[in-house]
Amino acid sequence: VFESNEGYVFSLHHLVQSTVLERLMCQPHQLSHKLSSLSHSLLCLLPHSEAEIQRSLTEDQFMSLLPHVYSLAEKAVWLRDDESCVSFVKVACSIALISQHVDVAAFLCTEQLKAVEMSTKASNFRRVEALHCMGRACQLHVDPQAAHMHFSNAMQVIKRCGEHEKRAMTDIYSLVLESLAGCYESQQMFMESESCHLENLSLLKEKPQENRHEIATTLHNLATNYFSSGELQKAIEMFEQGMEMWASDSSSDPLRVSTTMVCMGWCLVQSCQYERALPLLLKGVAIKKECLPYEHFDVANSLRMLSTCCEMMGEVNKAMRLAEEAHFIALSRLPRNHADIVVFVQQLAACKRKTGNLDEAIQLIQQCIPIQKSNLPASRRNLCTLLNNLGLCYQDKGMFREAMRTWEDCLVARRSFLPPDHPDIGDTLFNLGKACEKRGDVVAATKILTECLSVRERCLQPHHPHFTDVLKELGEIAFTKEQYEVALQWDRKLCDILMAVNPKSSDVATVWHNIGICYHALSQLNEAEYALLQALEIGTAVYPAGDDRISTTERVLHLVWQQKFGQ
Repeated sequence: VFESNEGYVFSLHHLVQSTVLERLMCQPHQLSHKLSSLSHSLLCLLPHSEAEIQRSLTEDQFMSLLPHVYSLAEKAVWLRDDESCVSFVKVACSIALISQHVDVAAFLCTEQLKAVEMSTKASNFRRVEALHCMGRACQLHVDPQAAHMHFSNAMQVIKRCGEHEKRAMTDIYSLVLESLAGCYESQQMFMESESCHLENLSLLKEKPQENRHEIATTLHNLATNYFSSGELQKAIEMFEQGMEMWASDSSSDPLRVSTTMVCMGWCLVQSCQYERALPLLLKGVAIKKECLPYEHFDVANSLRMLSTCCEMMGEVNKAMRLAEEAHFIALSRLPRNHADIVVFVQQLAACKRKTGNLDEAIQLIQQCIPIQKSNLPASRRNLCTLLNNLGLCYQDKGMFREAMRTWEDCLVARRSFLPPDHPDIGDTLFNLGKACEKRGDVVAATKILTECLSVRERCLQPHHPHFTDVLKELGEIAFTKEQYEVALQWDRKLCDILMAVNPKSSDVATVWHNIGICYHALSQLNEAEYALLQALEIGTAVYPAGDDRISTTERVLHLVWQQKFGQ
């Protein structure tokens, strides 16, 4: 009966409210024995996955258990049964944490810690457990420093244990490591967070068959850490390993699998791998809609990510419909001035920009900026994204001075909390460099774009579109300044990268054409002839018949032949 949700509720209520306990009040010895058995039964009934129980029990059902469980703890204190007291307080504490009643959870966690400290029989396992619960309560209170302190103290207790004792507390050891990793990540301490995740993976892989769910979850968390630090390729690899782990277990929770799907899809979107991202996002959204209520925040967030993917693939109308649906669901859950609403408005603004509604897009973004500023430092990353998108809208309207000022503010803000080689810093530098170029300041544009290239070389794969875009811009600027040798340097590097990905693409034809023009300008006619013939061969295969780009290449090639052969 414990397998079903209704059975869980019935069993927990039945054990807690057992009238047998009241009849035994006059028989302390029997009551003590009964309390010990009951505390053990309750601990066995505690959920292994809080997310699963949150979906199956209502808040009222959780909170109705608290007074009964806590009264049992008081009875255990009266009987001087320390172990049962600790067990009952732990149950009450877990119920409060799961139902996210912040003040109740904080009080009960403090009581649990006191009960453990006062107990002469409390084991290291109980101490670690109490410190971990206290840390979680501090997280609910949004006190990251106190949470970090309690998790660190729990780790110190674990480190003092012998190897045999550590193995006996693998579950709580794993939870502490993941909680500590989360604290480090929230403080942008990505290397320390990575270290905790890797240690946890090593711990769980000692029994891979028993810990498949936990390994998949840790891989997901490690991937999220890599994503936050800008290491997109590593993040994708970890998400793939997590997906493989979920696929190997037929009993996997589909909702947790869908979360990994959606996150991997979003990571692929950020890597410009839209064709790979789309099926993952579509499947993830379908599962979430099936498993969760329509108005659930996770459904809205997944729709927003799918909208972004469609927008980047050029399906702007579909992206707009998805963005509006996601925004509608989010507004049903949160007030308009809530910080989490901003990402939905942001995507709506991005779609409006793509459809040419620049004034509406600017208005939406400007409405969100004060909301994010009021929620600093938690919202600083979203604030920077807003500033970046506002700059793009200004640029599209030809307001380059306003765009540059906005991107300069964005760059200062991003450098204040992101690693120096983060992709977001590269994006801002790229936008700023292009704005300088359009204003005619090619010296500043070259300097900024060269810095952007240096950042993107460290954080992106060579064939990433954002990397090749910088090379294109640098080549065009050098050509405009008639620095043909410099332009050749950038174009040859770009050509090598594009050829490695797809040697017969339109981009390769364009680069060969540009290389040919540079060689022609330098009077290196043999090299110019070879490059233009390459451009013509590829262009004829990929461009439609009569395309102007083919005729342009032919004209330049004829000029080369005239100079080479004198006719």
